[in-house]
Amino acid sequence: MHPFLDVKKLSDEEIVDRLGRAYSYMNYQTALGHNPTVHSIKEVIQALEDERSSRLNTQMTEEHKRKFPKMSEPIELGKLEEEIRRLI
Repeated sequence: MHPFLDVKKLSDEEIVDRLGRAYSYMNYQTALGHNPTVHSIKEVIQALEDERSSRLNTQMTEEHKRKFPKMSEPIELGKLEEEIRRLI
């Protein structure tokens, strides 16, 4: 995490906007050969990407739990066996 940037306070749109600006600025600094600046920008980009990934993972987990609320419950195989016996 970059010491001067608290990415948890940013909205999703701000993160995407700052990532775009950081990548374009990094490309510009790379062309100029300013390696220390490029390294610092890479740290900012990594912090932003990590936060974005964390938020996406959280959203997907919540959506999965909402779609499949009984996913963590054990499967009762006994009922399946009873129906197979009934069909045979």
